[in-house]
Order: sequence, then C-alpha cells, then structure tokens
Amino acid sequence: MCRRGVILLFFVVLVFVTSADVVAQIKIIPQTKLDSVSNPRTVANAPMTFIDGNRFTIGDIREDAAAWSRSIKWHNEGGDAIVITSVKSSCSCLKAEVVNRVVMEGADGEIKLSYLPKGHIGAFEQRVYVYTNLSQTIPTAVLYVRGRVVSSVARANEYPYHRGMLRLRQDTLRLEGRRSQTLRVACLNAGSRSMRLSEDTLLTSEGITMRCEPEVLPGGAEGDLVITYNASESANEQSLQLYIKGLTLPPRERLILLKVIK
Repeated sequence: MCRRGVILLFFVVLVFVTSADVVAQIKIIPQTKLDSVSNPRTVANAPMTFIDGNRFTIGDIREDAAAWSRSIKWHNEGGDAIVITSVKSSCSCLKAEVVNRVVMEGADGEIKLSYLPKGHIGAFEQRVYVYTNLSQTIPTAVLYVRGRVVSSVARANEYPYHRGMLRLRQDTLRLEGRRSQTLRVACLNAGSRSMRLSEDTLLTSEGITMRCEPEVLPGGAEGDLVITYNASESANEQSLQLYIKGLTLPPRERLILLKVIK
C-alpha cells in the first residue's frame, strides 16, 4: 500500500508541474487588443455619418457569381469640408471607389464597394478603412462587409454523394483481392465550418483506417479521404464498413462501403 501511495503521489505531482508549465507558456492577449481588432479605433466624434450604417451583409454568394456591389452614401455633419485622402481594404477581393473626394459641410458623399467571390470560398468579414484630412494615421471610418461564398453549382455537382455537408465523388469502393492497399476519395466541404475527419474506430471494420488531406478541411474546400486497408488485420469478409468521425450525423449516414473483389 505504501508503494502504491508513493506512485500515486508521484503522478499527482507530475500532472501539477506539467499543467503549471503549460499555463506558464500561454500568452494572455489583453482584452483591449482583442477589441482593437474587432472594433478598430477611428477618429473620435468624426462628423462623417453613413446614412445606412457602416456594416453590410451579403449573405450567401456563389463563387462563380458576378461581383457584389453597393453604393454607400455618407453625410458631412461638420462645419468644414471633409477630404478623403485614401481608402484601404483588408483584402484584394473587396474594392472601394471614392466617387467624390471633397465633400463640403452639409453635403453628401459616396463610396462604391464591390466584392469579388472567385477563389474565396467560406465565411468572411472584410473591411475598408477610410482616411480623411481629419487624421493621417487614424481612419475616420471603417466599413464592414460580411457574408459567405459557397461552391458553384457546377463544382458541387461533381460530388453527388452526401454525408451531411461533406460531399463525395463516390461512396462505395472496391478492394482488389486480399492485399493491403490505399484508396483515395475526392471530397468537398460544402459548409462554412471546417471539418476534422477520421475513421470511427468503434464502428469501422478492423483493418480499415482513414485520414483526410488536408487534415483540417476548411469550409468550401476540396480534399481527399485517404483510406488504408490492412489485409493482415482484417476479417475474411466480402464487405467492410467505414464510418466517418467528425460529422454530426447518425451512423448510417456516415457510412462508406468497401467491397472485396477477388
């Protein structure tokens, strides 16, 4: 009993030291810095007022669709002219065009925005920083554009088999004889959330393993399910079952069949 108690105490101390060491390595980001990222600082009490607000939601837009565009109207509530000196975008996919750079007091100005979805599948929030003669270093205003780019119809049709938001080129595979081999199944994440996929070891037939390339499949991205069959570990069955882990679906909807062809 004494020896067992010493061993238990050793593991308790080890866990405590390891946890303390991990905590010591964690860098805590100040809340003020987090706030500055989500809500960047702008010129205080700037008389630049956007008539429809400064946040715009596109919703879902297909990757092969034409560019989304919108005209943004703003009003100069100050007593002096406002001169737009520059506009900077957080992504080349979001363009901003200044219609009138000098807006007199009491007058209205206009900025045209356009978003190009090609090559930007997934959820997004991009920004346009508007600089004026009110400050050379701090933006007078920030415009936000958010939405989600989804796969084009033609691209999604290449993956006819559905496992929730995971789409597959095929869902029944053939194994050539009783020999070890590796198969690849092209897949598409048709959702906006990333997926981390592997085999469900509790349900999958013995001798079958799976990984995804890339390991984390981003929303809207294509990849491969790499399925490995180890003949020496598998039972002598004509049909094997692979259940995908990482999908919030019942087992029968996460199944891929592997048939042994002699």
